[in-house]
Amino acid sequence: MNDDSQSHPPINELSDENPEAENVSEDTSRPFEDFGKSVQDAFRTGSEDARKAFEEAIPKAKEDLAQGVHDVAYAVAYASAFGSSLLKELTPDTLCDGFKEGTDAGRKAAETIIRDRKDRAESRKATGESSDSGDATPSDPDPAMT
Repeated sequence: MNDDSQSHPPINELSDENPEAENVSEDTSRPFEDFGKSVQDAFRTGSEDARKAFEEAIPKAKEDLAQGVHDVAYAVAYASAFGSSLLKELTPDTLCDGFKEGTDAGRKAAETIIRDRKDRAESRKATGESSDSGDATPSDPDPAMT
């Protein structure tokens, strides 16, 4: 039995000098290091690709937006000119005269109201009343309230 003990080293010596025990701890950390590096590389290349795509897309988007604005402006102008020209030719003269007379009457009524308000404001300034009181005086009840 002594021959067997001499041919095999004791158990304590195996655990201290076993190179496989050291390799096991190194081997388990390497896959995580490799995984971390591959994730970093993926983020780096992904962000570079995204930046390049964004820089290439901006000029194209500007061109498309400008073309869209042009097309909308063209459509509005075309519809306005076409509609007004067609309406002018198809409407009877009495309808055109009615629009013209109604427009003139509305303009005159607005001018009269504006002139009256200016006159009242000037007369209040002349008498010393404040313009904060509004158009109605406190002695005049509001017609809507009665």
